[in-house]
Amino acid sequence: MNEFLMGVFASIVATVVVAIIVKWIWPDFKDRSLYNGIRVEGIWEIIELRNGKNVKVGQIELTQQGRIVKGTSTRTKTRDGKKSERKFHYHGFINGHQATLIFEDAKGVGFDTGTYVFTVQNDAKTMVGMATFHGKAENKIVSEPRTLIKAVC
Repeated sequence: MNEFLMGVFASIVATVVVAIIVKWIWPDFKDRSLYNGIRVEGIWEIIELRNGKNVKVGQIELTQQGRIVKGTSTRTKTRDGKKSERKFHYHGFINGHQATLIFEDAKGVGFDTGTYVFTVQNDAKTMVGMATFHGKAENKIVSEPRTLIKAVC
C-alpha cells in the first residue's frame, strides 16, 4: 500500500512540474530563445493625419509573445476632433517588418471592428500604415493612414 501511495504522489508531483513548465517556463523560453524577430511590445501613441496635421488621438499598449501581439487602446479624440474615451482590444501578429492587428470596440458598441497594417520602421520606434474599418458617417469601408510612435517611458 505504501508503494501505491508513493506512486500516486510521484504522479501528482510530475503532473504539477509538467504543468508549470508548459504554462510558464516554456512560453517564456520559446519567446526569448526561439523568436528573434521585431519586438513591438510597449506603449505607442496613435497619430492620425487631420487637415494636413499630425494629431495624437490615443494610445495603444501592446504585449508580445513571439510573433503573437495583443493589446488595448484608449482613443482620446474622435475622427472629427471631439473628446472620446473609447477603448479597443487588439490581436494579431508580426511577420518580418509587418504588424497586422485586428481591433474591436471593448464594449461591442456599434460592433466597431477593423484592422491596422503597419510596417515597423528600422528605428523600431515608429510604425507606419493604414487603418481600415467601416466608417459610420460615410457608410462605407474607410482606409486612413496611421502612425504609431513609441512612447518614452
